[in-house]
Amino acid sequence: MTIQKIVEQLHKLIDQDWSKFDQEELKTMRATVYSLSNQLISEIDHTNDSDHLLEAINYELTQFFLPIPCVTKMYQRLILLNPTNSSNYEWFADYLLQYGPDWQEEANALTKLYTKEDFQNACDFAQKIEGTKDFGNK
Repeated sequence: MTIQKIVEQLHKLIDQDWSKFDQEELKTMRATVYSLSNQLISEIDHTNDSDHLLEAINYELTQFFLPIPCVTKMYQRLILLNPTNSSNYEWFADYLLQYGPDWQEEANALTKLYTKEDFQNACDFAQKIEGTKDFGNK
């Protein structure tokens, strides 16, 4: 399945009114979202098409529905495929900053690297940014 088809399926699933489902349906829905999210991450890891990634990112930017790890992986792959395109770093940093202070440190460090045109270190750093945070240790 293509990245765009998985993104569309996730959007249809996540965009439903989950309050209308019983516990068993919710369990099934969560499992399906989890499975599709993992499938999306796998597809992202195997794509070499920047246009497909940009299309999915643009769709996400208008709907705001994908799990953070999926979007993080899209930006990381886009940067890996185009490591000297400063716009990709800027967009990734902006995305990270949408979540307030949670990823501010990473966004600032990434911005510092790409604005100095230190693209190799910026690319390496971007690949290490986690799509989830463990707040239990803070």
